[in-house]
Amino acid sequence: MNADGSLEILMVLHMPWNRNLGGSRVQLELAEQFQAMGHNVTKFDLHDAFGNERESRLSQFFRPRFAQKAKEFIQANSHRFDIIDAHQGKLPFSKQELGFNGLLVARSVGLRALLDRYLEAEQKKWPPQKKKTAIANWIRSFKQKREQPDYLRSFQTCDLINLPNPDEFTYVRDVMGEGDKCAVFPFGLSQKRQQEFKRAIAPTSQRLAHPTIAFIGTWGPRKGSKDWPHIIERIREHVPNARFLFLGTVFSSEVVLNDLNLASSEDIEIIPTYDSADLPKLLSDATVGAFPSYMEGFGFAVLEKLAAGLPTVAYDIPGPRVMLNHFDSDFQVPAGDTEQFSSQLIKLLQLEPDAYHQLSQNCLEIAQKFSWEDIAKQTLDTYTRNLAAIGRSGK
Repeated sequence: MNADGSLEILMVLHMPWNRNLGGSRVQLELAEQFQAMGHNVTKFDLHDAFGNERESRLSQFFRPRFAQKAKEFIQANSHRFDIIDAHQGKLPFSKQELGFNGLLVARSVGLRALLDRYLEAEQKKWPPQKKKTAIANWIRSFKQKREQPDYLRSFQTCDLINLPNPDEFTYVRDVMGEGDKCAVFPFGLSQKRQQEFKRAIAPTSQRLAHPTIAFIGTWGPRKGSKDWPHIIERIREHVPNARFLFLGTVFSSEVVLNDLNLASSEDIEIIPTYDSADLPKLLSDATVGAFPSYMEGFGFAVLEKLAAGLPTVAYDIPGPRVMLNHFDSDFQVPAGDTEQFSSQLIKLLQLEPDAYHQLSQNCLEIAQKFSWEDIAKQTLDTYTRNLAAIGRSGK
């Protein structure tokens, strides 16, 4: 701790420090809040470890592991920091090995053990049909097995585990046996960001006149790509003029339409990438949100849609349920139940204007509960208490 009471915090993440990436956005936006509170934040990301050159999946086998690069950086700079907040598995070392005597935090933005369990189920349910996909899956599986011990050890050696939802806490407590050191903090949006979404909202009459279902997420089975053909078919049966907006798919329109078994479609708009600052406008005149994801740490996509005043249907999984449990109405359906998922969306699309407007206002109120300003303060209070508990209240 500095003489003025400010803390020196290091954020460690194995991806680029980029607001458009959900995995890094959490630490980036928390860092902004910590800095606004008068603290100093340094980051060590993928580019700090390996430079800015784009690498192929194969080349990643021959470069040093990110964890080793992060370890070397910390060993050289450990005296500078009071708190290190690192992605799970990326610092699988004891504090003695790191030469660090401050607070070491392991952060989940989606628990790796639960992701591995989902991916195993995905392989059984939807075996890859293309050789290229099978090879990519083998590389991914090999990398997962190689890194798996790191995730467990990073939880064992840290002082505190930061989790985004209560279900992950239950797993870490009951299966991994590390519940005593866990803290649960959801993700959030800044008040400025909340206002940007709110100001962009189109009138209710406009939203209902052009019924549009919005989805945000990388296109793939985990986010529901296998379920969308049936969802679209069912909605079209009951709402023939419905439109579909797919944002941040990463993959091209051709790939998405091929997975939907469509050669082309005028009522489906696909935007593979967008800048985060443009999202409020992109969602402004949508009618409802849809998020058929099978596994999430939290689900920024749900929170952003709620902040845009969009009633949103999602699968009942950890993460999204943290937000959607606040609704009286049932906007959560069992994972994979595309029939019920479609029915809920159809009901929302057919609401009377007054009922829709009230529900939209409820969405805004619930989104306000997830404020980065509040979450950052609560997080830092917890970090500071734990820092004092390990006998490191100052340098």
